[in-house]
Amino acid sequence: MRDAVVIFDMDGVIFDTENLILQCWQYLAAKYNIGDMDEVFRRCIGTNIQETERLVMEYYGSDFPYDTFRQESSALFHERIKEKGMPVKAGARELLSFLKVNGWRIGLASSTRRAVILEELEQTGLLDFFEVIVGGDMVEKSKPAPDIYRKACEEMGIRPDGVYAIEDSKNGLRSAAAAGLRVLLVPDLIVPDKEMEQLAFQIFHDLIEVRQYFARQFFAR
Repeated sequence: MRDAVVIFDMDGVIFDTENLILQCWQYLAAKYNIGDMDEVFRRCIGTNIQETERLVMEYYGSDFPYDTFRQESSALFHERIKEKGMPVKAGARELLSFLKVNGWRIGLASSTRRAVILEELEQTGLLDFFEVIVGGDMVEKSKPAPDIYRKACEEMGIRPDGVYAIEDSKNGLRSAAAAGLRVLLVPDLIVPDKEMEQLAFQIFHDLIEVRQYFARQFFAR
């Protein structure tokens, strides 16, 4: 029997960080009178720092002070994390524990830099759940390209067919589907459109429902 494998995205799936980052962007948009920030942010969800910069500069133009904006938003984000801790999504710990106990192999494929991933997982006590961790700085092309999921499968020594991915964003969904994985979509800030509904293998309200799904499909007697 082939190994049962799940590869997680991180931001917006395991951690409720995308909403927090959006709040930081909105604060700076109000401070500096920057328009259309919500729309631009949603285009960037799921991409790495290089692609985020490209998308922001493409929208606002070459004179946009991106470095200053990024530094201020990063400082705000870490200030709020320091005050309240890393926000873990409801059901994340329980799902990871459930999969681990039942012998599933667990990977992670996030557009965030690997060093940041390791730090955040260590802070929240989740690091040991993951066999393989692939960050956005480990591949040439960011999501929605399939590179990051292909690399995660390669490092786990598996073929992508039959492997589950858990994603929240359109860019992540496109990436995992293009790599040949079955994508369980748990929407965060983006309401699924027709394309997302077609690409997703299943759509769930939260990770609690994902755990119930795995229990029904694979562990019920």
